[in-house]
Amino acid sequence: NTPLLDLIYRAASIHRENNDYSEVQISSLLSIKTGGCSEDCGYCPQAARYHTDVKVHALMKKDEVLAAAEKAKNGGASRLCMGAAWREVRDNKDFDRVIEMVQGVNEMGMEVCCTLG
Repeated sequence: NTPLLDLIYRAASIHRENNDYSEVQISSLLSIKTGGCSEDCGYCPQAARYHTDVKVHALMKKDEVLAAAEKAKNGGASRLCMGAAWREVRDNKDFDRVIEMVQGVNEMGMEVCCTLG
């Protein structure tokens, strides 16, 4: 039953003991599939509830993603976060392509994170 602010303080103290608290990790965000999602997730700017001028783009090709990752890395990013607008991750060819993208970016020496629906 520790109060939230006490927990935050303790976590920050432990973090400072073990890490350089002035260090910042630079990440780059890339939409690998944009628009066309039928879901209505309130937190997502591409949700069906929002009427925007976002143009639908199919899943990017691996070489396009790797070029974007290289540009991000050259700009100082150590992590690439890839996002895809679709309902859910399915075990299909598109998911296999995403795995190849993740492996390729990782082989460049970058960390990778994904938000895939």
